[in-house]
Amino acid sequence: MSLLSALQDLEWKEMCASLYSSITPTHLLAAAAALVGYKLVYALCLSPLRNIPGPFFARLSNIRLGYIGMSGKMSKYAMHDYEKYGDLYVCGPNAVSLSNLVDLKSALSTHAFAKPEFYHAFHLFGIENILSSSNADLVGIRKRQVGPFFNLGYLQNMEPTILKAGYQALKEKWDAQIEAEAKGNIEINYSMSYMLTTLDVIGALMCGQELECIKTDNVVPIKWVQDSMMLHMHKAVFPILKAFPFSLLVRGLEDNFGRATRAVRRLINRRRAILDSGAEKPVDLLQAFLDAEDPHSKIRMSETEIQVESMLMLGAGIDTTANTLAWTTHLLMLHPDIYRRAVDEIRSQFDSGHLITYADAREKLPFTEACIYESLRLCPVIGGQLPRSIPSGGVTFQGHYLPGGTELHINFRGAAMNKDMWPEPYKYNPDRFVGNSEARRNFFAFSSGVRVCTGRNLSWMEMLTIFANMLKDYDWSLPDDYTHLGPKVLDERGYPKKMESRHFIITASANPERDCRLVIKKHVE
Repeated sequence: MSLLSALQDLEWKEMCASLYSSITPTHLLAAAAALVGYKLVYALCLSPLRNIPGPFFARLSNIRLGYIGMSGKMSKYAMHDYEKYGDLYVCGPNAVSLSNLVDLKSALSTHAFAKPEFYHAFHLFGIENILSSSNADLVGIRKRQVGPFFNLGYLQNMEPTILKAGYQALKEKWDAQIEAEAKGNIEINYSMSYMLTTLDVIGALMCGQELECIKTDNVVPIKWVQDSMMLHMHKAVFPILKAFPFSLLVRGLEDNFGRATRAVRRLINRRRAILDSGAEKPVDLLQAFLDAEDPHSKIRMSETEIQVESMLMLGAGIDTTANTLAWTTHLLMLHPDIYRRAVDEIRSQFDSGHLITYADAREKLPFTEACIYESLRLCPVIGGQLPRSIPSGGVTFQGHYLPGGTELHINFRGAAMNKDMWPEPYKYNPDRFVGNSEARRNFFAFSSGVRVCTGRNLSWMEMLTIFANMLKDYDWSLPDDYTHLGPKVLDERGYPKKMESRHFIITASANPERDCRLVIKKHVE
């Protein structure tokens, strides 16, 4: 370093030190006041979103949005804000929430409304995947690679496995427990039962082996998967958690993510070894991922990409399906007339010894299927808001111009309850989906358009076979001491009051040990 440079550097440091020493608390307060004043002036007078309704504090900071995301109240606020501000409202300084079905279809029909940086937290091992990528080409390749294995033709080949690991495992356990009870019935926690069942199904399809979690009440893998998803949700909302020492706050979640990662890697290695031995290829999703190839480019997934997509399938394939079944069971217990209609439909179509398949249910059980549709609408498991980026050039929604770069939050809860589309939106009314193709077209539970859920057919196959067979084989009732909720306990709108929910990625019961209790006994014709 030259003498001149050294002197200049020393002079700069002395000037900074002098400036720092002259800063007083009064200066800091003045700077903070100026910053707040600027934000106020910008939000109220200069922002392109200034004429759009919304919470005042949301115009100034993303703190409100972060609090909602981490409080477990995302679904609640999505509904509250839609009711108060309408189809389009400000939810952040550069973010708006949209609930209008027509506009949502327009946004979701194209890759132009890309996923923003928020999703980068879901890049497992730093790799873009079908959930997190904003790259339309990559998403297209991945959908062409794995999409064929989620069509109904391929899934029907796996249905025996789905039935065995799903409903038949449940029935075997419950029948044994009922047989051991002198009173002829048992009380179950259906939230946990459904969670273990969907874990066993996705385990059989993705892991290539029977986990038997239903049989053993093994909840450990569920904890691994849920903590893995929670970890990446935390990092999406608070990116600072990626850096030390703040990463220590999620160390426990990181540990379970590591356990899930290693377990999936072992399963893939085990399958590779089995195939190398010359064994016949199994028909399951793990093998589908190993064989997946884009028919256009002939690109196959790398070993790490297979591991990532397998982990995502485990995460997406457990909570969503299980919680939909739980909400549907809960709603039927709040509406005895609807429960009886579903039971009568099923038992009039099938003998007690018949194992109802997916094709059976789709052909002969329109009302039972509608019960699940309506629970997905009234209590959508994806009940919060998922962001997209408005493309350059901007767009106009609800008469308001939104410039490129604005975040557009897809309000699934608001769309599901949109009063312009759903008459009496707070009423549980499965009839709105019976023979109504328009209602089903306006159904957003599995998203829509170019990013529609790849695994929706698998979810429907699980839900319909578990639910229909369970209604056929068992009589349901609420426990005698279940008095805090029920058909006669009404909410402020006069409908049966639903159990409290929490929302961390998925909308689930806030207190399943208390609220998801059900008495079942074997049905005798």
